[in-house]
Amino acid sequence: MSGEDAFLGALTLAIIACGSAAAWCLAAWRAREGAGAAWPKVLFGTLVTALCLGMVLLGLEVFYRFVYDATDSFALAKTSQRWFARHYQENSWHVRDDVDYQDARTSGRRRVTFLGDSFTNGHGVADVDQRFANRLRAMHPEWDVQVLARDGLDTGAELTLLTRKLAEGYQTDDLVLVYCLNDIGDLIPEWRRTVDALYAEQAAAGFLVRNSYAINFLSLRWRSRSSPEIAGYYPQLVAAYASARWQVQSTRLRRLATLTAAHGIRLWVVTFPFLQLLGPDYPFRVAHERLDALWPALGVAHLDLLPVFAGRPPESLAVNRYDPHPNETAHALAAQAIDELLRGPAGKDRARE
Repeated sequence: MSGEDAFLGALTLAIIACGSAAAWCLAAWRAREGAGAAWPKVLFGTLVTALCLGMVLLGLEVFYRFVYDATDSFALAKTSQRWFARHYQENSWHVRDDVDYQDARTSGRRRVTFLGDSFTNGHGVADVDQRFANRLRAMHPEWDVQVLARDGLDTGAELTLLTRKLAEGYQTDDLVLVYCLNDIGDLIPEWRRTVDALYAEQAAAGFLVRNSYAINFLSLRWRSRSSPEIAGYYPQLVAAYASARWQVQSTRLRRLATLTAAHGIRLWVVTFPFLQLLGPDYPFRVAHERLDALWPALGVAHLDLLPVFAGRPPESLAVNRYDPHPNETAHALAAQAIDELLRGPAGKDRARE
């Protein structure tokens, strides 16, 4: 049972106990006073009901404002925004990490740079040292591990970021593109409109939704469950990999491979599956197959993490029930697999260059 479940269960029991006590008092009053006037009993019942509701709202507000410390997948809730303020510390490059970077490589050290989005950034992982890049840094102190990642980046933004950094003189030996299946999302304008609408709704929400942690959290949970636009997100992504949008995406990925080769950088690719959808009916197998065919054709080593996570319960790999980003367990598994990739024959050849 999670801490949230335990708290809500205890709160429910407290309310039941309060209601039972109120019902007992009302029954005792009726037995003592007889039929009498009805309005005092109605007033008493109304006051008890208001008290119980007030206890519920107060308990929920205290919990979500001061105790609950977790993210949601879109970072929309006030609880999620507070989590980022608590746990995202940036270095001098305004990148989430506890070490500073520099453009020039350090002589004698192999620099490995990870390029990605929220999966690479460790969205939902409070301790930055538990994300896979930092685990690899701890495993290989002889390496210079850096992370060029921001939440929400897609392939277009990643290509722009890398182009700018290289133009500024950034150097690295190895670039590991951490590919998430929604990196094609900027080619789906209808989804972009849905996301923009979600943020606009939050900005225009009423006073209680904007200021109460509990009401804000619960309203977003209801919105995510009832919205057909949000429910259509994954089908839209599946369709994108089976449409002409994949041709556009594959062209952008080829450009990234060409860019790294032109700067003498060895490119590696690691693909994360959608952890919450794992199972026999996993809907993105075609996407994985297309990526697995593209990268070898470009001479790029590709690590698909789908087999690494297959067979494990999705809930054991995700941050929480509202956030399917990889948790500490998933990051540890990814770090081990990436370590084997980078230390393989191709990686050893690169390290000797």
